[in-house]
Amino acid sequence: MTLRPMSFYEFVLANGEQILLEYIENLDIQTSVPQIFVDKFITLLKIYYVTGGMPEVVAKWIESKDLAEIERIQDMILSSYELDFAKYAPATDFPKLSLIWKSIPDQLAKENGKFVYGHAKPGARAKDLEDAMQWLVSAGMVYKVNKIEKPSIPLSAYSNQGYFKLYMSDIGLLRKMARLPAASIFEESIHYSEFKGALTENYVLCELVDLYGDVPYYWRSGNTAEVDFIAQFEEKVVPIEVKASTSVKARSLGVYREKYKPEISVRASLQNLKKNDGLINLPLYMLWTIEKYINNSSVPF
Repeated sequence: MTLRPMSFYEFVLANGEQILLEYIENLDIQTSVPQIFVDKFITLLKIYYVTGGMPEVVAKWIESKDLAEIERIQDMILSSYELDFAKYAPATDFPKLSLIWKSIPDQLAKENGKFVYGHAKPGARAKDLEDAMQWLVSAGMVYKVNKIEKPSIPLSAYSNQGYFKLYMSDIGLLRKMARLPAASIFEESIHYSEFKGALTENYVLCELVDLYGDVPYYWRSGNTAEVDFIAQFEEKVVPIEVKASTSVKARSLGVYREKYKPEISVRASLQNLKKNDGLINLPLYMLWTIEKYINNSSVPF
């Protein structure tokens, strides 16, 4: 029912920046990204946060660069999703689907982002809404990221199905549903700072799912530490910390690394490419290269 959104790589390619992508693909592991390319990527990333990857939206952006038209199409897509609820889901589930769907931006904006059924519908419990939530997951409209108790293989064996976060399958639609103006992203508005982390997490998740087809997990230790995503690359279990800017203090990742001693860790941020003591800082606009750097993690740079 839902079209697969374009990844950021595909978006950059659609914008005619093939040479830019080829440069990054051939970038030596010991070389930082030149500032002129950093600036170009960050501009494209901001545009992608606004448009998302829905093919019709991206096509309109390439054609006109008209933000009003972009938002009109996004509204149409969101309305079509609501129609899908009525058309394809059991009639008794329609009100529940709508409640869960519309609550996602607000739930992600909360401090730990954990999905709480009672925030979708006051007094509701899992047994009241779980079937509707699963319908959204099966339809590809949302991703359910479960918490794991410890990072051991297979990760699924250590997941807590009742403790999870819900993300949307397209970052542009999340922005539109959250009523976040495009100007807030382009101009780095102070009013955007509160939601910036949630939007960036959703972006990273969509990139990971697009690359590997699997939804990762996240790790939380009581109320003391949380790592945004835990993903498995062959035999490696890799913690991925998400930071929305160049400010990268990550106490939670430090707690995780001290406790589990992972071979390699990744911090996705707007800092340049670098590695220090087993921690790879991978720029947000280079997530599509993550496996390359994990596989070459033994090379010093």
